[in-house]
Amino acid sequence: MAERRRLDPEPAEYGSGSVAAVLSALLPGLGQLYRGRRLRGAALAAAPVGALAVVVALTLGIDAVTGALIRRAQLVVAIALGGGLVYHLAAVGDAFVGVRGLGGLAGRPRREYAALAVVTLALVVTYGAVYRQSSAWAGLATKLFTPAAARPGPAQAALTPPPIWSGTERLNVLVLGIDSHDPTDPDLNTDTMIVLTLDPLNKTAGMLSIPRDTYIDRPGIFKDKINAAFAFGGPDLSRRLVEDLLGIRINAYGLLDFEAFTKIIDAAGGVLVDVKRPLRDEAYPTAAFGIQRLDILAGPQLMRGDAALRYARTRHASTDYDRAARQQDVIGALRARLAGDDLLLRLPAIMDQVGPAVRTTFDPANILPVARLGSAIDRGAIRADVLYPCGGDFAHCELKEQNGPGGFYLFPDRTKIADLVAQVFYDPRVKQEAAQVEVRGAGVKKEVAAAASERIAARAYTVTATTEAPVAARTAVLVRNQAKRYTADALAAQLGLKGATPLPADDASGADVVAVVGADYRGLASDLAR
Repeated sequence: MAERRRLDPEPAEYGSGSVAAVLSALLPGLGQLYRGRRLRGAALAAAPVGALAVVVALTLGIDAVTGALIRRAQLVVAIALGGGLVYHLAAVGDAFVGVRGLGGLAGRPRREYAALAVVTLALVVTYGAVYRQSSAWAGLATKLFTPAAARPGPAQAALTPPPIWSGTERLNVLVLGIDSHDPTDPDLNTDTMIVLTLDPLNKTAGMLSIPRDTYIDRPGIFKDKINAAFAFGGPDLSRRLVEDLLGIRINAYGLLDFEAFTKIIDAAGGVLVDVKRPLRDEAYPTAAFGIQRLDILAGPQLMRGDAALRYARTRHASTDYDRAARQQDVIGALRARLAGDDLLLRLPAIMDQVGPAVRTTFDPANILPVARLGSAIDRGAIRADVLYPCGGDFAHCELKEQNGPGGFYLFPDRTKIADLVAQVFYDPRVKQEAAQVEVRGAGVKKEVAAAASERIAARAYTVTATTEAPVAARTAVLVRNQAKRYTADALAAQLGLKGATPLPADDASGADVVAVVGADYRGLASDLAR
């Protein structure tokens, strides 16, 4: 008896073993507390909580751990839930037998054995159901976040890996739609190139489509239409060329073929698209390499996957630029559909069916932050745009058409592209700081100052006034509120200056920052850099 007290100094237990088993099934250790075994109960309850806290801390704090866990997600889930089930059953058994150990199994009423059997079966069924759902999510993570294998090509050696996303700066993802039903085809072209961008500080997003006929001239690396880059050097080359064309960083890319597109739309239950005008394509390409007539009526309609693919892909019914806008419509409609009530519960099984058709280099450690960000962005805060050709009735243009014996090409105007990019991919910290900016003409015509003011405002600067100075001066950025220094220096860079200077004490401006458009003004830095 003295030895028993040394091993378990707790008071003698009491209560029903079956009740204790049920309580420990609800929470390991609860049954032990019910029977008076406070130390044992507290230890059993604290152990899994502590282990979970350690795993969560490592996962959230160390990107390498998060990546490793997600890339081996199915194994991690199996080990975690298997260990959890064993631990849970052990806690239930310990609560049932009490301090007598295995000797406590004998001599009990049949109803207590029946209760223990029911509790054990309930735990096995519950863990099995959890494993089934979790395994689907794990399979999704493992398949979806496996980096796409780059195709070998002459330019591969010169390529660099995508930059790491900090979580607070702008995130840019290149979506490549593959023009084939066979993703192993070595001569694939990209049917779609869209850069998706997220501003985590201001909860806004954007889409910019690049026409497939855009000509890229990079001697020694690539000279052809941009949609041929994938066949030449894989997704890494496509990413590098888009970065060079737009002057931005691409954090990750994703590959999507026709099959994946169709299945995702179907899995979402279709997408609701408002077709602006009727579309007729007399030569829509079929999967069997034939053609068929395609008719799509105007008006709002729920499209299944095959219909959405035809709507997004047809180009004989209109122009490539209209097609790019339609593709963005489908993406927006899909996002709205995914914001539904229960679709996220079905998404793992859906994506498990998509299989290898979707690949991305997106860092698994950023899945949860981006998911939270995406759900917080209002539909009205999403900008959709396209690189358009000059000579039409578009609101802006960045490409020059050339149609000759050698084929149809779109040659980029680097200055105009830089101007559009500065608007779509504005500096998030500038928008967040929201400094009041006064644009002051000093030695230039009112029209010049007004145009400069409009272009500065388009870059997410908060222009509160456009004024005229009584005397001419040189272009400068003057900062009154030092708390807005970041905006002042960023604006100085936009004007091709090295930095902002303090606003003179006798200047009556109430703005945080004053941008002086002087007699030496020749445009923004993006105009002069190309």
